[in-house]
Formats: sequence, structure tokens, C-alpha cells
Amino acid sequence: MLFYYVDKASRVCEGLDRKTFDESRLYRSLSMAKDDKRGKIFVLDSRKIPATLSGKVRAVPVEALQNVDPYLSPEEAIAGGGIVTRPGKKGLEILLIFRKGVWDIAKGKLDPGETIKQCAKREVKEELGIDHVKVHGFLDTTTHGYAHKRKYIVKTTYWYHMTTKATEFVPQLEEKITDVQWFKLKKAKKVLGHKSLIRLLNRVEHKLL
Repeated sequence: MLFYYVDKASRVCEGLDRKTFDESRLYRSLSMAKDDKRGKIFVLDSRKIPATLSGKVRAVPVEALQNVDPYLSPEEAIAGGGIVTRPGKKGLEILLIFRKGVWDIAKGKLDPGETIKQCAKREVKEELGIDHVKVHGFLDTTTHGYAHKRKYIVKTTYWYHMTTKATEFVPQLEEKITDVQWFKLKKAKKVLGHKSLIRLLNRVEHKLL
């Protein structure tokens, strides 16, 4: 999870200490932080900050601030993706894509006029190069941030459980996808190139069986 803290850049460039931390400046959504208008918006990685943010907060290290040096204005993006599964001979298998040198799960940004579910289904079909996929239900969301064109993009991806009868796949080369393979669930957790996706699989594993 990411938090949003509104303040002056000079007060947060070295992190947040208990003397300057103001809980009223902390938000769980970017839209609420934008409404604050008391300073710039800083993105905080929840895994690097104290478990309890309160009046007795311990120092929030600069490493938790994702868009400080240089300061990048945060911008929200919405995406949809699919965890495609099938029953294997030795248990559940998950379909992964090889994109930009790491194993990943098919997903993509929301297009104007479509629902998140439609987005997830379209992106999976496009990235795997298949004509049909069945959506079984919503699973969970993941949120991560990255720098892009002088902005700090905060992307929330909505994940759905899917299956397909397809046996042949055509990786979407224009998206730098070069391979598509089935993996046993345990193996998928080992080869995935993004820790957020490993944590996602751990959270939703019981919904896939």
C-alpha cells in the first residue's frame, strides 16, 4: 500500500521525524491528498514506514519517500490484469509472460470507456495472443509506483481469476513480451520478477483452487 503526505519539500527531504510529522497531512488516496493544497504530495511506501502512524510516530526514513529527489508530481493510473490458471497433473498451474527480461503476469492500462473487468480481459487476450478467455471473478488489487516522463505514476491494478482453453499463444512483441509459459504455482512464485506479484499470489491462492 502507498500513502500520500502533503507538506513543504524542505521539511521532508531527509525523511519525516516525530517533531514535524502531522497526521492530518497523511492520506490513503491521491485524490484526497490533492484536495489538501497545503504543499507538495509525497508518496510513501507503507513497507518502509512505522506500522502505526500516530502522534508518537517514529522517524519515517527518506527511503520511504518515493518521489523526493528529484521531486516528481504523482499521477494516478488504473490497470486490469488476469491470473490465468489451469489444473495440472501435479496441482494448479499459472500462465506467466516474459516481459522486459522478467517473468510477469498479463495486465495493462484502462482505456477510455471500458470497465476494469473489460480492460483486464482485453489485455490478457492481447498480451497472450488468444481469442477467448473466461473471467471467473475479482481477486484483489496491487499498487506500485514508478517514475515516467517527469511524473511519479501510482498504478493500481485490479486482478481477476481467468481460465482459457487455448493451447497456443502468440506473445505481444510490441509490448516486449517474448514468451508465454505455464508454471506450477510454487515455481511461479520463485520465478516472478516482481515481489508485489508474489505477495498477490500468496493472498489469493485459496481463491484459485
